[in-house]
Amino acid sequence: MQKNENTGLIALFSFLAGGLVGAGLAFLLAPQSGKKTRKQIAEFAEDVKDQAVDYAGRLKEKVF
Repeated sequence: MQKNENTGLIALFSFLAGGLVGAGLAFLLAPQSGKKTRKQIAEFAEDVKDQAVDYAGRLKEKVF
């Protein structure tokens, strides 16, 4: 059963990493000012960080 759980986590992280790369490219290629783009990237990074911390906390609760 451990192998199936690891495969699912790998797929989830791969999906999230692909989404982050795609979002980053979209921000960089968007036709808008650099200041606005940097602000959007910073806000997006903060949201992702908050979600990752929340997910890690929930995962830790399940494991322990």
